[in-house]
Formats: sequence, structure tokens, C-alpha cells
Amino acid sequence: MKILFAILSLSLASSAYAENDPVLAHGQNLHDQKCTSCHNNQVYTREDRRVKSLNALSNQVNNCMKGPAKADWTVSETNSVIEYLNTKFYKF
Repeated sequence: MKILFAILSLSLASSAYAENDPVLAHGQNLHDQKCTSCHNNQVYTREDRRVKSLNALSNQVNNCMKGPAKADWTVSETNSVIEYLNTKFYKF
């Protein structure tokens, strides 16, 4: 239930944030530190991308941080990465 609430909050809030928002900047910084060691931004923009919803994006970020990225992020940090990716690439 907490994840659903966080996803809903991200969905509603992401449209209100400007590109220079501190939450997005923090999410981008965390993303750049961990995620780009495995892949570049093309994974988010390719035609056959697997992520097709905000829930799927949240699941993917959580799976990556537990697996390949080995990111020990707090819930707030994880949400900032999800929000950054959604605002920058996905726009759910």
C-alpha cells in the first residue's frame, strides 16, 4: 500500500516540478552515480523499452538497486530517482 501511495504521489507531483527542482537534481545525481555504470540513457528512450507504466518504473528501479546497481538508497532517495526518470524520460 505504501508503494502504491508513493507511486500515486510521484505521478501527481512530477508534472509540477521544474527541470531545476532540487528533488530532480538529487534523483539525477543518484542515477548518474549508480545507474550509468550499467547502461546509458538510451535504455529509457529505445522503442522496445520494457517500462510502460509508473508502477513498472518503480519496480525496475527497485530491482536494479537491489541487484546490479547495489544502491543502498532510502525510500526518499529511491523516489527521487523514480521521479527524475519519469520527468526526464517516461512522462507517465
